[in-house]
Amino acid sequence: MITTKLPVRFVDCDAMGHVNNAVYFTYFEEGKREIFRWFTPSMDLHDWKVIVASTHCDYIQEINYDEEITVYTWISTISRSSFDVEHAIAGPDGVWHARGRVTMIGYDYKQKQVVPLTDAIKAILRKHQDAPAGVPTLRQIRNL
Repeated sequence: MITTKLPVRFVDCDAMGHVNNAVYFTYFEEGKREIFRWFTPSMDLHDWKVIVASTHCDYIQEINYDEEITVYTWISTISRSSFDVEHAIAGPDGVWHARGRVTMIGYDYKQKQVVPLTDAIKAILRKHQDAPAGVPTLRQIRNL
């Protein structure tokens, strides 16, 4: 599991006085920074090896300005060419604010095609499959 502490900036908030819903995805992105380094240690964008295929966020409780949040990031599933990154955001009091999932794919940008994950990458991903204690489950989308 990766733990990332972030301050909630004034610019993150909207006219309603809390963090705008789109900013949660930016927080998740910060939580994935170490994962990006596993694939591209130099962080050279000309050598990038993953792409986002899908994102999801469940909003549990609003986040307010000037809080320090913790983004918990872990790997839930690993497939041939893809893997799921799970996220949870908690406030300093331990209250859960959001849950998310991002599906990422091994990708060759020059060839514009999906590539299998290497055994070495899969081994690294497996080392980070522990979720934080008490994390809420993701909601299931239902037809209304």
